[in-house]
Amino acid sequence: MTIDYSTKYDARFVTSADGTEIYTDAAGNRSPSAPVIVLIHGGSMVKESYDPIFQDPRWTSRVFLVRYDARGHGRSGKPPTHEGWESKRIWEDFEIVCREFDVQETYVLGWSLGSAHFVDIMTYNSSITISGLINVAGAVVLVPEMFKSPPSHTPEVYEILNTLARPPSIDDFQEAVFRFINICSDKLSPNLSRVVLEGIMLQPRRCAISMNTRKHDPERMLEEARGGRLKLLAIGGGKDRTLNVEGFKALLEETRWKGYIYKHLEEADHMPWISQPDAFRDVVLGWILGRIS
Repeated sequence: MTIDYSTKYDARFVTSADGTEIYTDAAGNRSPSAPVIVLIHGGSMVKESYDPIFQDPRWTSRVFLVRYDARGHGRSGKPPTHEGWESKRIWEDFEIVCREFDVQETYVLGWSLGSAHFVDIMTYNSSITISGLINVAGAVVLVPEMFKSPPSHTPEVYEILNTLARPPSIDDFQEAVFRFINICSDKLSPNLSRVVLEGIMLQPRRCAISMNTRKHDPERMLEEARGGRLKLLAIGGGKDRTLNVEGFKALLEETRWKGYIYKHLEEADHMPWISQPDAFRDVVLGWILGRIS
């Protein structure tokens, strides 16, 4: 007798510790032996950025996938106060989402600015076992001194993000929005382009500023990383217009992360699960299943 462990959870709101509502859903293989991946989207994006993964049976048949709109994004709450962006709040959002789907052990995939959530999760987490981290062209940590020369990201993306956060005019904002979507990937479907566009347009500018300027302390995460107790897979793309690949790898070396693995997808842009879906899936699942070391 074959047991079908496939499942899909409709999107719903969960309430974080400070009362902020977080919009989340999940899908995939709920077998006890199937790995779990919690996916955190990039800055100004939404959880639907991962639709091509959630709709692909080659993912959902092998792993259980959880995603959510990070606070300040999409349909999740958008705290206007400084306290709403404290590091602990970011972890509390992650924890309540995991509890909603009874996730006790998981890999965490952070894309772009979403990778900075690793610090918050590792600083405060005591209830969920982190099997490993997957950094997709990510920020690594939001501490200015870590961003030494060469920079990990391109001047173009910094310019766009600054304009999105503090637009001189409506025309400048609209132009920056379309540049931002295009710089992420020129292979988005029309429907996904509209979803991403709506997410950016709905984000208050104060949240766009807060997500880039909030403070956190990477020491606990780096202590685990340097001690070889925290697995990391880092992925960069050769056609990623936001990423300075050499700077990204230099930043990883600067952290002195013991035993991390870097995989380069030459034909991938900033959204490699769209531009190089097979190669991206093979790398991520291969690493999780121990086939890539």
